Amino acid sequence: MTAATRLRSVLRPVATHGASIGHWALVLAALGYLAWQSPDLLRSAAAAGAALTRLNWTWTGVCALLALAALAVYGELHRRLLVGAGAPVGVVPMQAITFAENAISSTVPVVGGAGSMAYSIARLRRRGVDPTLASWSVVLPGALSTIVLIVLAMVVAGAAGWFPVWLAVVLGLAVALGSALLWTVLTRPAVLRRALTGLLHVGRRIPWVCRGCRGAWALDPDTVSDRLTARIGLLRPTPPQWTVLVALAVVSWGLDYLALSAAATAVGIPVEWASLALGFLAVQASIALQILPGGAGLAEAGLLGTLVAAGVGAGPAAATVLVYRLITWLGLSVIGWVVYAVQIHAGPTHRHRHAPELTPHTT
Repeated sequence: MTAATRLRSVLRPVATHGASIGHWALVLAALGYLAWQSPDLLRSAAAAGAALTRLNWTWTGVCALLALAALAVYGELHRRLLVGAGAPVGVVPMQAITFAENAISSTVPVVGGAGSMAYSIARLRRRGVDPTLASWSVVLPGALSTIVLIVLAMVVAGAAGWFPVWLAVVLGLAVALGSALLWTVLTRPAVLRRALTGLLHVGRRIPWVCRGCRGAWALDPDTVSDRLTARIGLLRPTPPQWTVLVALAVVSWGLDYLALSAAATAVGIPVEWASLALGFLAVQASIALQILPGGAGLAEAGLLGTLVAAGVGAGPAAATVLVYRLITWLGLSVIGWVVYAVQIHAGPTHRHRHAPELTPHTT
């Protein structure tokens, strides 16, 4: 056994142990954030008062099932993208990644959004997905889902009378067509090559990136960018595949909205669909802002204000907010962290694969 081999055998368990400590530190940070937010939830419960004593548990269960289904459909959207690119991932592994990613994004302060993406990419790479394809596939579902929500918001605005119907139609079409045009431009090989070449020049100056890979990027950035462009080109759905992906995004948002409607029904308050839709959009906007993970504070305030403005009493409105957020934010986050904890020591071990341009003697 050479000295280098002995050193690797000593450092490997240390590195593995250090990674496990890092994972558990992330779990503890999320739990600390949830504990910090719990007084607000308790105050909401106090404000709900008697409304919670009349809670319909059947409709509460329906709300929970709808919330689970909404997140599961989003996971299937991600999986279908990978399948279309020739990188099939099983349903169960993809759902586990999705639920854990959601928990990280919703509960880890400051770095939750970036951390959830990094987690998903790492888990997909453990499943044998090419790193470039894994990275691109993590970004695209979120972007597509956001665009679909914006278009749906325009449709709702027109149907509810917030905008003139013609304006809602024009805005919705502008967002949809503009997004399609942007996708067409960004996925053109020439555009991708130029963008990737610039990113490689930046990446080779980042010290914690593999030294060998950085060397390959510096020696022949054109070859590397051509290879990466070809890999990204695999993730280019056909029109029928786009139809399925958009439909999955619509269904996911629809189930999430129905979960809010079920929460209102569980409390026993009659709320018009337009008011609930406005409250739902307020919640999603708060989450998207990422001022606090999961839109904590802003989401509750926005939904509560919308319901009260619609004529709902303060107590029932607070009860609706509490039920919906306990299920869709806290409940799904807890499930995601359980999945995350199980996966810390599960699945195949990831080993860094050098850039293919590297020859054996350069590694």
